[in-house]
Parts: sequence; structure tokens; C-alpha cells
Amino acid sequence: ERVYINMSFLGIDLSKVPTASLNDPRVYIIPVLYVLTSFISVRMTSKMQSKNNPNKVIENSEDADNNEVDAMEQANKTMNWFMPIMSISIAIIAPLGLALYWLMSNILMIIEKLLLEKFINSEEE
Repeated sequence: ERVYINMSFLGIDLSKVPTASLNDPRVYIIPVLYVLTSFISVRMTSKMQSKNNPNKVIENSEDADNNEVDAMEQANKTMNWFMPIMSISIAIIAPLGLALYWLMSNILMIIEKLLLEKFINSEEE
């Protein structure tokens, strides 16, 4: 006896792999939305970080310390942009269910950041 599991979500088969289903344009909807939400999330994170640390002024510190801070900030910015790129390369070779999971995670993270920003701004006033 065989059991068939319905892997359909809004008409998209989540068991499909985008690189194996090149003739079906619907398999690219979830990965494209995932990429968009990833970049929105990165943009929001960098905006919130720049609001929290506007033009840090470090007095009486050595140049080496400043260079280390600058190098860490640059590495953080690079990672923020390369993580979505790496994730999309995984999302196009993995079943769509994984990309949907990441997409929903990004959407919830964006909502959380918006609520936190609204809550923090309302307390400052």
C-alpha cells in the first residue's frame, strides 16, 4: 500500500527543485521572494544598526583599535550581503520546501523588526 502526501502549497509543488524543473516558471516564485525578503531584512538591519551607532567617536584610542573596529564593521557588512547570495544558491538546488521555510522566517523577522522599531521609537518620545 502506497501513501501519497500532498506537497502542494498555493498550487506550487514543494518537493520540486528549481534546477530540475526549468520548464515550470512557478518553481522560481518562492526563491525570488526569498531573495527579495533577504535583502529587505539586511537593509533594515543595517539601518537599525546605523541608528543605534551614529558616527561613533572614540577618544584617546589608538589607530590600531580604530582599524580593528573598521575591519570588523566591513566584515559584518560583507557577511550581511553574501549570506543571502549563498542561501539563494542553496535554495535553487534544494526542494522548494526549504526556500519556503526561509521565506517565512524572513517575513516574520521583518515583521519583528518593524514592531521593535515602532516600540522603541514610541518609548523614546
